[in-house]
Amino acid sequence: MNKYVIISVLMIFFSCTGKSTEDQINLVFYSDPKSLDPALATDVRTGRICALLYDNLLKFGKSSQLVPSIAKSWTVDKSGTIYTFNLRHDIHFTSGELLTSHHVKSSFERIMSPDTQSHRKWLFKSVDGANVFEIGESNNISGFQAINDTTFIIQLSEPFSPFPGFLAMPAAAIIMMDTDNQIIGTGPWILKEWIHDGHLKFFRNDNYFLGAPMSEYINIRILPEALPRSAEFITGYLDILEIPESEYLLWAEDPKWNPFIHFNNELNTYYIGLNCSRPPFNDVRVRQAVNYAVDVEAIINSINNGKGILASGPIPPSLLADNDSPAYGYNQEMARKLLSEAGYENGFEVELWQGSSRELLMITENIQAQLADIDIKVTIIRNDWNMYSQAVNQGKPDMYYRSWWADYPDPENFLTPLFESGISIRRWTRYINPELDNIIMSLQKETDDEIRLSLSIMANDILHHDAPWIYLWHSQTATIVNPALRGWSPSLMFNAEKYLTVWKETN
Repeated sequence: MNKYVIISVLMIFFSCTGKSTEDQINLVFYSDPKSLDPALATDVRTGRICALLYDNLLKFGKSSQLVPSIAKSWTVDKSGTIYTFNLRHDIHFTSGELLTSHHVKSSFERIMSPDTQSHRKWLFKSVDGANVFEIGESNNISGFQAINDTTFIIQLSEPFSPFPGFLAMPAAAIIMMDTDNQIIGTGPWILKEWIHDGHLKFFRNDNYFLGAPMSEYINIRILPEALPRSAEFITGYLDILEIPESEYLLWAEDPKWNPFIHFNNELNTYYIGLNCSRPPFNDVRVRQAVNYAVDVEAIINSINNGKGILASGPIPPSLLADNDSPAYGYNQEMARKLLSEAGYENGFEVELWQGSSRELLMITENIQAQLADIDIKVTIIRNDWNMYSQAVNQGKPDMYYRSWWADYPDPENFLTPLFESGISIRRWTRYINPELDNIIMSLQKETDDEIRLSLSIMANDILHHDAPWIYLWHSQTATIVNPALRGWSPSLMFNAEKYLTVWKETN
Protein backbone atom coordinates (compact mmCIF):
# COMPACT_ATOMS: atom_id res chain seq x y z
CA MET A 1 0.00 0.00 0.00
CA ASN A 2 1.55 3.32 -1.03
CA LYS A 3 1.74 6.46 1.08
CA TYR A 4 -1.09 8.19 -0.79
CA VAL A 5 -3.49 5.33 -0.05
CA ILE A 6 -2.45 5.11 3.60
CA ILE A 7 -3.07 8.80 4.16
CA SER A 8 -6.39 8.60 2.33
CA VAL A 9 -7.51 5.78 4.62
CA LEU A 10 -6.45 7.76 7.69
CA MET A 11 -8.41 10.78 6.46
CA ILE A 12 -11.54 8.67 6.17
CA PHE A 13 -11.34 6.93 9.53
CA PHE A 14 -10.06 9.60 11.89
CA SER A 15 -11.68 12.85 12.96
CA CYS A 16 -9.83 16.17 13.08
CA THR A 17 -10.94 17.39 16.49
CA GLY A 18 -7.63 16.63 18.22
CA LYS A 19 -7.06 13.84 20.72
CA SER A 20 -4.12 15.22 22.66
CA THR A 21 -4.16 17.39 25.75
CA GLU A 22 -6.48 20.31 24.97
CA ASP A 23 -4.25 22.82 26.76
CA GLN A 24 -1.17 21.71 24.86
CA ILE A 25 0.12 22.87 21.47
CA ASN A 26 1.56 19.94 19.56
CA LEU A 27 4.32 20.68 17.05
CA VAL A 28 6.81 18.61 15.07
CA PHE A 29 10.48 18.82 14.09
CA TYR A 30 12.16 16.53 11.57
CA SER A 31 15.15 16.12 13.90
CA ASP A 32 16.50 17.42 17.19
CA PRO A 33 17.70 21.00 17.45
CA LYS A 34 21.47 21.20 17.32
CA SER A 35 21.68 23.12 20.58
CA LEU A 36 19.73 25.11 23.15
CA ASP A 37 22.48 27.72 23.29
CA PRO A 38 21.53 30.81 21.26
CA ALA A 39 25.17 31.62 20.57
CA LEU A 40 25.34 28.32 18.66
CA ALA A 41 22.05 28.82 16.80
CA THR A 42 22.83 28.25 13.13
CA ASP A 43 19.87 26.01 12.22
CA VAL A 44 16.15 26.75 12.00
CA ARG A 45 15.19 24.24 14.70
CA THR A 46 17.52 25.76 17.28
CA GLY A 47 16.29 29.22 16.28
CA ARG A 48 12.68 28.22 16.90
CA ILE A 49 13.55 26.80 20.31
CA CYS A 50 15.41 30.00 21.18
CA ALA A 51 12.24 31.98 20.48
CA LEU A 52 10.46 29.93 23.17
CA LEU A 53 13.17 30.11 25.83
CA TYR A 54 14.73 33.55 25.36
CA ASP A 55 14.04 37.13 24.34
CA ASN A 56 15.97 39.69 22.29
CA LEU A 57 16.30 43.44 22.44
CA LEU A 58 14.08 43.53 19.35
CA LYS A 59 11.96 40.86 17.68
CA PHE A 60 10.36 40.25 14.32
CA GLY A 61 6.65 40.80 13.87
CA LYS A 62 4.54 38.68 11.54
CA SER A 63 6.30 40.18 8.53
CA SER A 64 9.77 41.70 8.24
CA GLN A 65 9.14 44.57 10.64
CA LEU A 66 11.05 44.94 13.90
CA VAL A 67 9.01 45.50 17.06
CA PRO A 68 9.94 46.17 20.71
CA SER A 69 10.81 43.32 23.02
CA ILE A 70 13.31 43.73 25.87
CA ALA A 71 13.96 47.20 24.46
CA LYS A 72 10.72 49.19 24.64
CA SER A 73 12.17 51.81 22.28
CA TRP A 74 15.37 52.66 20.44
CA THR A 75 16.98 55.49 18.50
CA VAL A 76 19.92 55.91 16.12
CA ASP A 77 21.94 59.11 15.87
CA LYS A 78 22.47 61.13 12.69
CA SER A 79 25.79 59.40 11.96
CA GLY A 80 24.00 56.03 11.83
CA THR A 81 26.55 54.51 14.21
CA ILE A 82 25.18 55.01 17.74
CA TYR A 83 22.08 53.03 18.79
CA THR A 84 20.46 53.75 22.15
CA PHE A 85 18.08 51.15 23.59
CA ASN A 86 15.66 51.90 26.42
CA LEU A 87 14.98 48.63 28.23
CA ARG A 88 11.88 47.55 30.09
CA HIS A 89 12.36 47.48 33.87
CA ASP A 90 9.97 44.59 34.63
CA ILE A 91 11.63 41.59 32.94
CA HIS A 92 12.85 38.71 35.06
CA PHE A 93 14.79 35.60 34.15
CA THR A 94 13.03 32.35 34.95
CA SER A 95 15.36 32.10 37.96
CA GLY A 96 13.73 35.28 39.33
CA GLU A 97 16.66 37.67 38.73
CA LEU A 98 15.83 41.06 37.23
CA LEU A 99 17.20 41.61 33.71
CA THR A 100 19.41 44.69 33.28
CA SER A 101 21.53 46.19 30.51
CA HIS A 102 24.56 44.43 32.01
CA HIS A 103 23.03 41.09 30.94
CA VAL A 104 22.73 42.48 27.41
CA LYS A 105 26.42 43.38 27.39
CA SER A 106 27.56 40.02 28.75
CA SER A 107 25.31 38.12 26.30
CA PHE A 108 26.74 39.94 23.30
CA GLU A 109 30.34 39.69 24.49
CA ARG A 110 29.82 35.97 25.05
CA ILE A 111 29.07 35.55 21.32
CA MET A 112 32.36 37.24 20.44
CA SER A 113 34.41 35.29 22.97
CA PRO A 114 36.69 32.63 21.44
CA ASP A 115 35.69 30.32 24.30
CA THR A 116 32.09 30.19 23.05
CA GLN A 117 33.07 29.13 19.53
CA SER A 118 30.01 30.82 18.06
CA HIS A 119 29.57 30.91 14.29
CA ARG A 120 27.57 34.12 14.63
CA LYS A 121 30.44 36.46 15.50
CA TRP A 122 29.75 38.33 12.27
CA LEU A 123 26.69 39.86 13.94
CA PHE A 124 28.93 42.20 15.93
CA LYS A 125 32.01 42.53 13.74
CA SER A 126 31.08 46.16 13.04
CA VAL A 127 30.88 47.13 16.75
CA ASP A 128 33.65 49.34 18.09
CA GLY A 129 36.23 47.29 19.97
CA ALA A 130 34.93 43.90 18.83
CA ASN A 131 38.12 43.05 16.96
CA VAL A 132 40.50 43.70 19.85
CA PHE A 133 38.21 41.82 22.24
CA GLU A 134 38.05 38.83 19.92
CA ILE A 135 41.85 38.48 19.78
CA GLY A 136 42.20 38.88 23.55
CA GLU A 137 43.68 42.39 23.66
CA SER A 138 40.74 43.75 25.68
CA ASN A 139 38.51 42.21 28.34
CA ASN A 140 35.39 43.99 27.10
CA ILE A 141 33.90 45.45 23.92
CA SER A 142 33.97 49.23 24.14
CA GLY A 143 31.08 49.61 21.68
CA PHE A 144 28.73 47.87 24.13
CA GLN A 145 27.90 50.31 26.93
CA ALA A 146 25.60 49.56 29.86
CA ILE A 147 24.90 53.18 30.87
CA ASN A 148 22.53 52.19 33.67
CA ASP A 149 20.22 49.25 34.35
CA THR A 150 17.77 50.24 31.60
CA THR A 151 19.92 52.07 29.02
CA PHE A 152 22.16 50.22 26.61
CA ILE A 153 24.22 51.76 23.80
CA ILE A 154 25.81 50.07 20.80
CA GLN A 155 28.37 52.04 18.81
CA LEU A 156 29.35 50.80 15.35
CA SER A 157 32.66 51.61 13.68
CA GLU A 158 30.75 52.66 10.54
CA PRO A 159 27.09 52.89 9.52
CA PHE A 160 25.35 49.63 8.70
CA SER A 161 21.61 50.15 8.33
CA PRO A 162 20.53 46.44 8.45
CA PHE A 163 22.16 46.14 11.90
CA PRO A 164 18.95 46.35 14.02
CA GLY A 165 17.72 43.18 12.29
CA PHE A 166 20.77 41.35 13.64
CA LEU A 167 19.50 41.99 17.16
CA ALA A 168 16.35 39.97 16.50
CA MET A 169 18.24 36.89 15.32
CA PRO A 170 18.35 33.82 17.59
CA ALA A 171 22.05 34.23 18.43
CA ALA A 172 21.44 37.73 19.82
CA ALA A 173 19.12 36.47 22.57
CA ILE A 174 19.73 37.85 26.06
CA ILE A 175 20.68 35.24 28.66
CA MET A 176 22.35 34.80 32.01
CA MET A 177 24.46 31.91 33.32
CA ASP A 178 23.63 30.35 36.67
CA THR A 179 26.17 29.05 39.18
CA ASP A 180 26.21 25.68 37.40
CA ASN A 181 27.01 27.43 34.10
CA GLN A 182 23.52 26.65 32.79
CA ILE A 183 21.80 29.11 30.45
CA ILE A 184 18.77 30.93 31.85
CA GLY A 185 16.32 32.89 29.71
CA THR A 186 13.36 35.21 30.12
CA GLY A 187 11.13 33.57 27.48
CA PRO A 188 7.47 32.58 27.66
CA TRP A 189 8.27 28.86 27.88
CA ILE A 190 10.45 26.75 30.17
CA LEU A 191 11.94 23.44 29.05
CA LYS A 192 10.57 20.58 31.14
CA GLU A 193 11.95 17.55 29.27
CA TRP A 194 14.07 16.73 26.23
CA ILE A 195 14.13 13.11 25.10
CA HIS A 196 16.59 13.07 22.21
CA ASP A 197 15.00 11.79 18.99
CA GLY A 198 11.72 11.70 20.92
CA HIS A 199 10.27 15.01 22.01
CA LEU A 200 10.80 18.33 23.78
CA LYS A 201 8.19 19.44 26.30
CA PHE A 202 7.77 22.98 27.64
CA PHE A 203 5.51 24.49 30.27
CA ARG A 204 4.47 28.12 30.25
CA ASN A 205 6.22 30.87 32.16
CA ASP A 206 3.40 32.31 34.26
CA ASN A 207 5.54 35.35 35.07
CA TYR A 208 6.35 36.27 31.47
CA PHE A 209 6.60 40.03 31.08
CA LEU A 210 4.11 40.16 28.19
CA GLY A 211 1.67 37.90 30.01
CA ALA A 212 1.54 34.14 30.38
CA PRO A 213 0.87 32.12 27.20
CA MET A 214 -2.76 31.08 26.71
CA SER A 215 -1.84 27.39 26.48
CA GLU A 216 -0.22 25.52 29.33
CA TYR A 217 2.20 23.29 27.41
CA ILE A 218 4.04 22.93 24.13
CA ASN A 219 5.12 19.48 23.00
CA ILE A 220 7.46 19.13 20.01
CA ARG A 221 7.67 15.64 18.52
CA ILE A 222 10.75 14.50 16.60
CA LEU A 223 9.49 12.65 13.52
CA PRO A 224 11.96 12.34 10.63
CA GLU A 225 9.58 10.67 8.14
CA ALA A 226 6.70 12.35 6.33
CA LEU A 227 4.14 9.55 6.68
CA PRO A 228 4.23 9.37 10.50
CA ARG A 229 3.95 13.17 10.65
CA SER A 230 0.85 13.14 8.47
CA ALA A 231 -0.65 10.24 10.40
CA GLU A 232 -0.07 11.98 13.72
CA PHE A 233 -1.72 15.14 12.42
CA ILE A 234 -4.77 13.29 11.10
CA THR A 235 -5.21 11.42 14.38
CA GLY A 236 -5.03 14.68 16.32
CA TYR A 237 -1.63 14.36 17.93
CA LEU A 238 -0.13 17.25 15.97
CA ASP A 239 -1.70 20.66 15.60
CA ILE A 240 0.47 22.28 12.92
CA LEU A 241 1.93 20.39 9.96
CA GLU A 242 4.03 21.59 7.03
CA ILE A 243 2.49 19.63 4.16
CA PRO A 244 4.99 17.40 2.31
CA GLU A 245 5.15 18.30 -1.38
CA SER A 246 4.15 14.78 -2.43
CA GLU A 247 0.94 15.02 -0.36
CA TYR A 248 -0.06 18.59 -1.15
CA LEU A 249 -2.80 17.88 -3.71
CA LEU A 250 -4.35 15.26 -1.44
CA TRP A 251 -4.88 17.85 1.29
CA ALA A 252 -5.63 20.81 -0.97
CA GLU A 253 -8.34 18.98 -2.94
CA ASP A 254 -10.13 17.71 0.18
CA PRO A 255 -12.90 20.21 1.09
CA LYS A 256 -12.72 19.07 4.70
CA TRP A 257 -9.08 20.15 5.06
CA ASN A 258 -8.58 22.85 2.44
CA PRO A 259 -9.96 25.70 4.62
CA PHE A 260 -7.27 25.00 7.22
CA ILE A 261 -4.29 25.37 4.88
CA HIS A 262 -2.10 28.48 5.28
CA PHE A 263 0.42 29.69 2.71
CA ASN A 264 3.61 31.54 3.51
CA ASN A 265 5.88 33.26 0.98
CA GLU A 266 9.35 32.32 2.14
CA LEU A 267 12.31 34.73 2.25
CA ASN A 268 14.45 32.72 -0.11
CA THR A 269 15.50 32.42 -3.71
CA TYR A 270 16.22 29.33 -5.84
CA TYR A 271 18.56 29.70 -8.77
CA ILE A 272 21.11 28.28 -11.19
CA GLY A 273 24.43 30.06 -10.70
CA LEU A 274 26.37 30.79 -13.91
CA ASN A 275 30.16 31.06 -13.96
CA CYS A 276 30.65 34.55 -15.41
CA SER A 277 34.45 34.32 -15.56
CA ARG A 278 34.76 32.17 -18.68
CA PRO A 279 32.91 31.22 -21.88
CA PRO A 280 30.10 30.79 -22.53
CA PHE A 281 28.65 32.62 -19.53
CA ASN A 282 31.06 35.56 -19.62
CA ASP A 283 28.70 36.93 -22.29
CA VAL A 284 25.57 38.57 -20.87
CA ARG A 285 23.59 37.60 -23.98
CA VAL A 286 24.20 33.91 -23.25
CA ARG A 287 23.15 34.37 -19.63
CA GLN A 288 19.96 36.10 -20.73
CA ALA A 289 19.34 33.40 -23.33
CA VAL A 290 19.35 30.56 -20.80
CA ASN A 291 16.93 32.56 -18.64
CA TYR A 292 14.52 32.76 -21.57
CA ALA A 293 15.05 29.08 -22.39
CA VAL A 294 13.94 27.67 -19.02
CA ASP A 295 10.19 27.41 -18.48
CA VAL A 296 10.27 28.11 -14.77
CA GLU A 297 6.50 28.28 -14.44
CA ALA A 298 6.17 24.76 -15.86
CA ILE A 299 8.69 23.46 -13.32
CA ILE A 300 6.84 25.17 -10.45
CA ASN A 301 3.57 23.62 -11.60
CA SER A 302 4.93 20.11 -12.17
CA ILE A 303 7.28 19.78 -9.19
CA ASN A 304 6.06 22.35 -6.63
CA ASN A 305 2.31 21.97 -7.31
CA GLY A 306 2.16 25.58 -8.43
CA LYS A 307 3.51 26.89 -5.13
CA GLY A 308 6.19 29.44 -5.85
CA ILE A 309 6.70 32.98 -7.08
CA LEU A 310 8.59 33.47 -10.33
CA ALA A 311 11.90 35.18 -9.57
CA SER A 312 12.96 38.19 -11.62
CA GLY A 313 16.09 38.74 -9.57
CA PRO A 314 17.57 37.57 -6.28
CA ILE A 315 15.46 39.68 -3.89
CA PRO A 316 12.04 38.29 -2.84
CA PRO A 317 9.17 40.61 -3.86
CA SER A 318 8.02 41.07 -0.26
CA LEU A 319 11.30 42.90 0.48
CA LEU A 320 10.77 45.18 -2.53
CA ALA A 321 7.22 46.22 -1.63
CA ASP A 322 6.16 43.84 -4.45
CA ASN A 323 7.83 46.25 -6.88
CA ASP A 324 10.35 43.97 -8.57
CA SER A 325 11.01 43.57 -12.31
CA PRO A 326 8.95 41.16 -14.44
CA ALA A 327 10.42 37.67 -14.71
CA TYR A 328 12.12 36.71 -17.96
CA GLY A 329 9.38 34.34 -19.06
CA TYR A 330 9.69 31.38 -21.39
CA ASN A 331 10.67 32.52 -24.89
CA GLN A 332 12.68 30.05 -26.99
CA GLU A 333 12.73 32.39 -29.99
CA MET A 334 14.40 35.13 -27.95
CA ALA A 335 16.81 32.60 -26.46
CA ARG A 336 17.93 31.42 -29.91
CA LYS A 337 18.27 35.01 -31.14
CA LEU A 338 20.55 35.94 -28.24
CA LEU A 339 22.65 32.79 -28.65
CA SER A 340 23.09 33.56 -32.34
CA GLU A 341 24.15 37.13 -31.60
CA ALA A 342 26.73 35.78 -29.14
CA GLY A 343 28.13 33.36 -31.73
CA TYR A 344 26.55 30.20 -30.29
CA GLU A 345 23.92 29.47 -32.93
CA ASN A 346 24.90 25.78 -32.74
CA GLY A 347 24.77 25.73 -28.95
CA PHE A 348 27.48 24.45 -26.59
CA GLU A 349 28.20 21.89 -23.86
CA VAL A 350 28.28 22.68 -20.13
CA GLU A 351 28.14 20.95 -16.75
CA LEU A 352 25.40 21.60 -14.21
CA TRP A 353 26.42 20.69 -10.67
CA GLN A 354 24.08 19.85 -7.80
CA GLY A 355 24.03 18.08 -4.46
CA SER A 356 23.28 14.37 -4.27
CA SER A 357 19.54 14.66 -3.54
CA ARG A 358 17.23 12.82 -5.95
CA GLU A 359 14.55 15.47 -5.38
CA LEU A 360 16.91 18.09 -6.78
CA LEU A 361 17.58 15.84 -9.76
CA MET A 362 13.95 16.18 -10.82
CA ILE A 363 14.50 19.93 -11.15
CA THR A 364 17.88 19.80 -12.85
CA GLU A 365 16.69 17.17 -15.34
CA ASN A 366 13.82 19.47 -16.31
CA ILE A 367 16.30 22.29 -16.91
CA GLN A 368 18.60 19.92 -18.79
CA ALA A 369 15.76 18.93 -21.18
CA GLN A 370 14.62 22.51 -21.75
CA LEU A 371 18.12 23.74 -22.57
CA ALA A 372 18.54 20.83 -24.96
CA ASP A 373 15.69 22.35 -26.97
CA ILE A 374 18.01 25.25 -27.91
CA ASP A 375 21.00 22.95 -28.53
CA ILE A 376 22.69 23.42 -25.17
CA LYS A 377 23.93 20.03 -23.98
CA VAL A 378 23.97 19.87 -20.19
CA THR A 379 25.76 17.16 -18.22
CA ILE A 380 24.48 16.91 -14.64
CA ILE A 381 27.16 16.34 -12.00
CA ARG A 382 25.95 15.08 -8.60
CA ASN A 383 28.21 15.17 -5.55
CA ASP A 384 27.94 15.04 -1.79
CA TRP A 385 27.40 18.43 -0.19
CA ASN A 386 30.98 19.05 0.92
CA MET A 387 32.53 18.24 -2.47
CA TYR A 388 29.82 20.19 -4.26
CA SER A 389 30.23 23.28 -2.06
CA GLN A 390 34.01 23.19 -2.41
CA ALA A 391 33.71 22.97 -6.19
CA VAL A 392 31.39 26.00 -6.28
CA ASN A 393 33.77 27.99 -4.09
CA GLN A 394 36.64 27.12 -6.40
CA GLY A 395 34.70 28.11 -9.52
CA LYS A 396 34.71 24.65 -11.11
CA PRO A 397 31.07 24.32 -12.28
CA ASP A 398 29.81 26.09 -15.38
CA MET A 399 26.39 26.06 -13.71
CA TYR A 400 25.19 25.05 -10.25
CA TYR A 401 21.79 24.65 -8.58
CA ARG A 402 21.40 26.32 -5.21
CA SER A 403 19.12 28.31 -2.93
CA TRP A 404 19.66 31.17 -0.51
CA TRP A 405 17.57 31.77 2.63
CA ALA A 406 17.55 35.08 4.45
CA ASP A 407 19.56 35.42 7.65
CA TYR A 408 17.70 38.68 8.29
CA PRO A 409 14.77 40.24 6.39
CA ASP A 410 16.57 42.92 4.41
CA PRO A 411 17.29 43.21 0.65
CA GLU A 412 20.96 43.75 1.52
CA ASN A 413 21.11 40.12 2.70
CA PHE A 414 20.35 38.99 -0.87
CA LEU A 415 23.02 41.27 -2.34
CA THR A 416 26.23 41.58 -0.31
CA PRO A 417 26.82 37.87 0.52
CA LEU A 418 26.08 36.80 -3.07
CA PHE A 419 27.04 39.58 -5.49
CA GLU A 420 29.50 41.99 -3.90
CA SER A 421 32.41 41.61 -6.32
CA GLY A 422 35.04 40.52 -3.79
CA ILE A 423 32.75 37.84 -2.36
CA SER A 424 31.43 36.74 -5.75
CA ILE A 425 34.98 36.21 -7.05
CA ARG A 426 35.93 34.09 -4.04
CA ARG A 427 32.79 32.03 -3.61
CA TRP A 428 30.11 32.20 -6.24
CA THR A 429 29.56 33.21 -9.87
CA ARG A 430 32.69 35.37 -10.36
CA TYR A 431 30.36 38.20 -11.42
CA ILE A 432 31.95 41.65 -11.06
CA ASN A 433 30.06 44.93 -11.22
CA PRO A 434 31.52 48.09 -9.61
CA GLU A 435 28.23 49.96 -10.12
CA LEU A 436 26.38 47.31 -8.12
CA ASP A 437 29.12 47.39 -5.44
CA ASN A 438 28.52 51.15 -5.01
CA ILE A 439 24.76 50.61 -4.69
CA ILE A 440 25.32 47.90 -2.07
CA MET A 441 27.62 50.20 -0.13
CA SER A 442 25.02 52.97 -0.21
CA LEU A 443 22.31 50.51 0.86
CA GLN A 444 24.38 49.47 3.86
CA LYS A 445 24.77 53.06 5.06
CA GLU A 446 21.40 54.58 4.15
CA THR A 447 18.81 54.80 6.95
CA ASP A 448 15.88 56.33 5.04
CA ASP A 449 13.46 53.49 4.19
CA GLU A 450 12.24 54.99 0.92
CA ILE A 451 15.75 55.57 -0.37
CA ARG A 452 16.77 52.07 0.68
CA LEU A 453 13.80 50.62 -1.22
CA SER A 454 14.79 52.60 -4.31
CA LEU A 455 18.39 51.36 -4.06
CA SER A 456 17.21 47.76 -3.60
CA ILE A 457 14.97 47.91 -6.68
CA MET A 458 17.84 49.42 -8.67
CA ALA A 459 20.17 46.60 -7.60
CA ASN A 460 17.57 43.94 -8.42
CA ASP A 461 17.02 45.48 -11.87
CA ILE A 462 20.76 45.46 -12.62
CA LEU A 463 21.01 41.81 -11.62
CA HIS A 464 17.91 40.98 -13.65
CA HIS A 465 19.58 42.46 -16.75
CA ASP A 466 23.07 41.07 -16.14
CA ALA A 467 21.70 37.62 -15.24
CA PRO A 468 24.57 36.00 -13.33
CA TRP A 469 21.91 33.42 -12.39
CA ILE A 470 19.05 31.65 -14.05
CA TYR A 471 16.34 33.02 -11.80
CA LEU A 472 13.94 30.29 -10.72
CA TRP A 473 11.51 30.99 -7.85
CA HIS A 474 10.86 32.10 -4.30
CA SER A 475 9.19 29.19 -2.56
CA GLN A 476 5.85 29.02 -0.81
CA THR A 477 5.18 26.73 2.14
CA ALA A 478 1.77 25.18 2.75
CA THR A 479 0.92 24.48 6.39
CA ILE A 480 -2.22 22.81 7.68
CA VAL A 481 -3.57 23.33 11.20
CA ASN A 482 -5.90 21.57 13.58
CA PRO A 483 -9.36 23.10 13.01
CA ALA A 484 -9.63 23.65 16.76
CA LEU A 485 -6.48 25.78 16.85
CA ARG A 486 -6.98 29.51 17.36
CA GLY A 487 -4.65 32.50 17.16
CA TRP A 488 -2.03 31.04 14.80
CA SER A 489 -0.93 32.09 11.34
CA PRO A 490 2.50 31.69 9.71
CA SER A 491 5.22 34.28 10.32
CA LEU A 492 7.71 35.38 7.71
CA MET A 493 10.72 34.83 9.98
CA PHE A 494 11.17 31.37 11.48
CA ASN A 495 11.98 32.65 14.99
CA ALA A 496 9.10 35.14 15.24
CA GLU A 497 6.52 32.79 16.77
CA LYS A 498 6.37 32.57 20.57
CA TYR A 499 2.86 31.00 20.78
CA LEU A 500 1.62 33.53 23.32
CA THR A 501 -1.92 33.80 22.00
CA VAL A 502 -2.29 30.35 20.44
CA TRP A 503 -4.87 28.02 21.98
CA LYS A 504 -7.32 25.26 21.15
CA GLU A 505 -11.07 25.63 21.34
CA THR A 506 -12.78 22.82 23.20
CA ASN A 507 -16.07 21.29 22.13
